[in-house]
Amino acid sequence: MTNVSFGDYLLNFGFGTKEEKTKILEMNPDKKVVMDLSCYDPISFYKKFPNLIGTFAALFADENKKIEVHLLEGVEDVLKKFIELGYTPVETTIVSCGFVFPRTISQIINEAYFALQEGVASREDIDRAMKFGVNYPKGPFEWAHGREMYVKTLLNELLSLTGDQRYKACPLL
Repeated sequence: MTNVSFGDYLLNFGFGTKEEKTKILEMNPDKKVVMDLSCYDPISFYKKFPNLIGTFAALFADENKKIEVHLLEGVEDVLKKFIELGYTPVETTIVSCGFVFPRTISQIINEAYFALQEGVASREDIDRAMKFGVNYPKGPFEWAHGREMYVKTLLNELLSLTGDQRYKACPLL
């Protein structure tokens, strides 16, 4: 499921480059678009596209399919559609690059890769330490599994936006 269209709305779930996301917005000027921008800075998209009425972070959804959602308009139809699709939307009033959960978990995952690279511990030991030591439901490598591309893209975007070296992706990632 990449796009879900209903009424005047378009939900875009797919991963794509900034250029691909821009093209979707340009090709749907008459639709109210809500898209997954968990790997990019949504503020720049909001400024450029008046048809973008919301953003969300489904690429980093947990096993319960909880997603962070930011809506410019209080659009109940969109929230109902997320629920109908099996997601649990958690509304956020402040939006920033990476949202809260993806930005935080990406940093944890990146640090785990640095620890692995430096020979601090094995993947299994790092996952176990985070589950038992911090009471996380999953270890960082378990969280990263299948999401490595998203994590690296988000870290690169944060590095580009902020210039802060703490967002530099580990080469192993």
